[in-house]
Amino acid sequence: MAITKNKSGTYRVEVYYPKEVQEITGVKGRYKKTFKTLREAKEDEKKILEKIQRVIQEKNSRALEIKGNIKFKKFYEEIWLDMYKSGSTGRTRQIPSNVTVQNTKDIFRIHILPMFGDYSINWLNENKEFVLRQLTALSQTYANIKIVKGYVNQVFEMAELLDYIEYNRIEKVIRYVSAPKKQKLKEERELVGESMTARELIEWLDVVNNEYNEGILSMQDYVLFMLTLNIGDRKSESYALQWKHIDFENGYILLTQNLSKVGNLKSTKGKKNTKIAIPSFLIELLKEWKEYQKIELKQIDIKQTKEQFLFTYVNGKGEINVPVHIDYLNYRLNSIRRRNPDLVKLNPHKLRHTYSTLAREGGASMSEISEALTHSDTKITETYVNTPNIVKLSMYEKFEGRLNEERRK
Repeated sequence: MAITKNKSGTYRVEVYYPKEVQEITGVKGRYKKTFKTLREAKEDEKKILEKIQRVIQEKNSRALEIKGNIKFKKFYEEIWLDMYKSGSTGRTRQIPSNVTVQNTKDIFRIHILPMFGDYSINWLNENKEFVLRQLTALSQTYANIKIVKGYVNQVFEMAELLDYIEYNRIEKVIRYVSAPKKQKLKEERELVGESMTARELIEWLDVVNNEYNEGILSMQDYVLFMLTLNIGDRKSESYALQWKHIDFENGYILLTQNLSKVGNLKSTKGKKNTKIAIPSFLIELLKEWKEYQKIELKQIDIKQTKEQFLFTYVNGKGEINVPVHIDYLNYRLNSIRRRNPDLVKLNPHKLRHTYSTLAREGGASMSEISEALTHSDTKITETYVNTPNIVKLSMYEKFEGRLNEERRK
């Protein structure tokens, strides 16, 4: 009998595939499955032995229907992905947004499928050391290894649920895959900081102003840079601004929405509505840009309204007056730096760090900065302020004063 009783009281069916069966079907090793009762185990043993016998008699692998032989890529494309889109995988059971689905598909396409796509679910589940080595190698170069581990585990959880495998053997193994790349990047950020110094920012401002005055930088790109820098918002919030959000009379910008990766409007992070007071030079610059944009739109028979977005472009489909692409500002900053390689590397998020850090150095409190960055609490803000805490001489004076007081007794 190929049935053994486990310590837990369950029964395991374990049948080795004869060499002839392995050659016909390409299936290696053995068949294993666990059941709660002996009766179920006996029934399953009988079925698998009958299937093995048919394979030998008919010389046809179709007689042995082993679901686990499906390739990882096919299981992902035909089974797991639809379940994921419906919110049936993972722990939260939430239906993912279109942006999240696209990001997930990219992770599989770029990282997961090249590693595991051509192997069967069964083979990977039986060769957990191979899975461990592949993920460990990826962790050396890819910082977000945690999400890769999560998706791989979800695939095997679904395979177990649908009886493609007996049980998920890799779950415990992949827990031991650490994130050395992420840790290294974190240490580098802590060492050098994520913001520019005041001098480095001045160098950037000098170049941006010169390029704008010389006509190298368009007015839209100039306004976008200056606005994002001087209010410290997220680039997606700048992209989502419409003229109805600019209060010229009272000098405020209202942040109520942002632009998603696929160009959809949604609420700001934390669903916050924030009024930001802006300096007079920015008010005048926005007024000038509004008039300039009005003339440009009129040339293509578009009337500027309060619903008009501040920053638009012509997309790859030839559509005009479309809110700018999610990486629009990144591309502009990269272009400026290519023309001026002596500038420090810069991205929109670094502008936000720089704004908060220099404000702190200028005397702003953590609570003021937290409010300006629309953070939920100052703990988050502390990661944006890349400046050391300053211990004033008054601390020593209090220490010395207490000692002197004791001496006088």
